[in-house]
Amino acid sequence: MKGIGIDIGGTNTKIIVIDSNSNLLHEERFHTMAERGQVDFMKRLGAAVKKLKSKWNPVSIGIGAAGDIDPEKGLMRFSPNLDRWRNVGLVAPLKKLTGLPCVLENDANMAAWGAYEMELKRKYRNVVAVTLGTGIGGGIILNGKLYHGASGSAGELGHNKLERGGEQCHCGAKGCMEAYCGSYAIIRAARRGIKDPEAFIHKYSAPGRERLNTICLTKAADQGHGAALKVWRDMGESLGRGLADMILIFNPDCVVLTGGVSKASRHFLGSVKKVFASQQIKTPFVSVKLVVAGNADLGVYGAALLGMEKVNAKSPAGV
Repeated sequence: MKGIGIDIGGTNTKIIVIDSNSNLLHEERFHTMAERGQVDFMKRLGAAVKKLKSKWNPVSIGIGAAGDIDPEKGLMRFSPNLDRWRNVGLVAPLKKLTGLPCVLENDANMAAWGAYEMELKRKYRNVVAVTLGTGIGGGIILNGKLYHGASGSAGELGHNKLERGGEQCHCGAKGCMEAYCGSYAIIRAARRGIKDPEAFIHKYSAPGRERLNTICLTKAADQGHGAALKVWRDMGESLGRGLADMILIFNPDCVVLTGGVSKASRHFLGSVKKVFASQQIKTPFVSVKLVVAGNADLGVYGAALLGMEKVNAKSPAGV
């Protein structure tokens, strides 16, 4: 059994073909160019998928996209990363073009399914997955099934409020977890705490990429830079507080961290664990496993795997 996985990002769209054992058979990407409109994008995506169907004979298509998704209708209700697209049907055009069953989910849900299948091998039935990047996303698996909630909006962990009237979030609100743990928030904190940013960038950034980013900040922390270490500790404390709420609500077996910012986990996991240890209700925090994912592409793999899962009538994945 083979499946197509698609991850629609603000800059690039990634497409893979894998088999049911998660072996990568094909990979490609193209520029999303959302500013050229939905019709243009769907035309290019459809052409790419049609070629893959002809060559690989897949049984399904899975699509992950950032934003407010209606998985039942196969609709992207809103995506701030895609030129503020609204009410875009993604499933129906691909089903019509290919004749293949197609499933659409928020990209963090797809990453959660990828973590459940590939990182955890279905060992744990209740999982909270957190994508740490520019923004903070989340996916929830309960009793081995993706949890969508009443409107398909469950798992927006990044917009859990940590502080009333706190830091500005990209969503427009203040005090969201993303406003303390997203990469833009981490860099905002770094600019406040580092006394000579230009010298810092010159010393710790990669040649040809002289700018303050999380990679630069991680390298500085690796070398014991005090301000960089404090930024990561503070981020870890905020992340721990946000995750603690999720653990108290859902009582998962496992929390999985993925995304680019998770690569700095050696500098912030200690703070997360201190927050967990300080909780008054101990039981869910003693038992929960905290895992940092090794696969950087869980979203697109999860999309392909969930599509195949939906085809397998013996074990439906959604609720």
